Amino acid sequence: MLRFLYYAVAPAVLPARTMRQLLAEPRPGRAAAVAVGFVGLLYALTSAVMALAGAVPLTTVNLPIPPENYYFWQTLFILPWTALAGAATYGVLRLASGKEKRGPAAVRTAAAAGVALAASLFVAWVPAALAALFLALGMGQQELVDILSEPGGAQLIYVGLYVLAAAAAVVLFVLAARQGKAKKTAGLQATLAGVLAAAVLAVLFVVCVR
Repeated sequence: MLRFLYYAVAPAVLPARTMRQLLAEPRPGRAAAVAVGFVGLLYALTSAVMALAGAVPLTTVNLPIPPENYYFWQTLFILPWTALAGAATYGVLRLASGKEKRGPAAVRTAAAAGVALAASLFVAWVPAALAALFLALGMGQQELVDILSEPGGAQLIYVGLYVLAAAAAVVLFVLAARQGKAKKTAGLQATLAGVLAAAVLAVLFVVCVR
C-alpha cells in the first residue's frame, strides 16, 4: 500500500523517474487508482476539519452553496469530484493526443494520467492542510486571513504552492500524454494534449475546490 501511495507524492519531485517506475508496475492502473483515492481522502479529511472549525472559503465561492456550509458539502462531494476530474483529464488527454481506446497503450495512459492528477492535487492540498491545521489549533480565521493577506513569507509560500501545483500538472500531464507514443510523434501533439488536460483540471479546481 505504501508503495502505491508513493505515486501520490513523488511525481511532483521526480516526474520522469516516477512515471517510469509506475509503468514498470505489474498493475499500473491499480497503483494510480490508489494514489488518486488517497489524495481524495486527504481533501475530505481537511474539508471536515475546516467544517468543524466553522471556516468559510478564503476565496469567492463559484457554486450555489452558502459559504458557511461550503466545507460540509465539500467533505461529502470531494471524492466524487476527484473521480470526475480523473475521468475528465484522461478523456481530454486521450482525445487530444489520439490515444487508442483500449489495449496496453490506453492502460498506460490512464495510469499515467491518474498519477499526474494525484500528484498535482497533492501539492495543491498542502496549503489547505496548513490552514486547517492552524484553525484546528485554535487560530481564528480572520487572523489567518490577515497573515495571508500581508506580503511576506507566509503569503509567498501559500501562493507559491498553488503555482507549483499548476506547474506540476502541466509537466506530469505532458509526460502522461507521451506514454505509448513513438518518439517522432511525442512532441508537439503530446505537449498540447498535456497542457489542455492540465487546464481542464485547473478550471475544475478553481470552480469547485476551496
